Amino acid sequence: MSEVRDRAMLLRRIAYGESSLVVHMLTAGHGRIALMAKGARRAKSPFRATLAPLHELDVAWRPGRTGMGTLTGAERGEPLLPEHLMYDGLELSALASGIFQEGEPQGFEELRMACRLLAERAGTTGLLAAAWYLLDQGGWVGSLGHCWHCGREAEPLYWSKGYLHCADCDRGAEVSRGACRGILGHMRSPRVYLPEHDVRTWRTMVQDVLRLHGLRILSSLASQNNSANRRDA
Repeated sequence: MSEVRDRAMLLRRIAYGESSLVVHMLTAGHGRIALMAKGARRAKSPFRATLAPLHELDVAWRPGRTGMGTLTGAERGEPLLPEHLMYDGLELSALASGIFQEGEPQGFEELRMACRLLAERAGTTGLLAAAWYLLDQGGWVGSLGHCWHCGREAEPLYWSKGYLHCADCDRGAEVSRGACRGILGHMRSPRVYLPEHDVRTWRTMVQDVLRLHGLRILSSLASQNNSANRRDA
């Protein structure tokens, strides 16, 4: 079969045999794909230096007739994040790997946008905004300001079991209209200020959705939560 080229971002590398890798990538035009990178673990393989996460890659592969294709070329572009944000970026890549499955068309632009949200927002809220964006693009969270069960616009809303409810559908921790508007505003612009109590509410919401879908809690969010608890003690 003829060779295919596309822009891509690396999600996972899995050792295969003595010297090869199975690589999972999000591509701009083909969604998530898995490819065999033959000999990629050998010392002289060009793939050793180019197959790096959090970089935009220019990749080429031959599609398989029945199974996965074979990676034939890869060139690495500029990093998507500065060095000090690489760890959080890796956590976003792991989250994207759990949300966007093989055969689905989206994922590439969504992860790029998540990295941009992370880079544009300092400290606590950068990872929250980026993670919320990926969860929203994956269809795992609903509209803020509306009940996720009945769809009714209501005030106040309540957070429980990974969902936002109106009073008629369920009760839990109250989420004010101001908090919902603040989160939406901060998603649009890093200049929108979020009070610390709204940041904590948002952090709880993200963590609960991850638990609901069986995904690992982002360690940076967990450490932020622990720091907040120590301040309150």
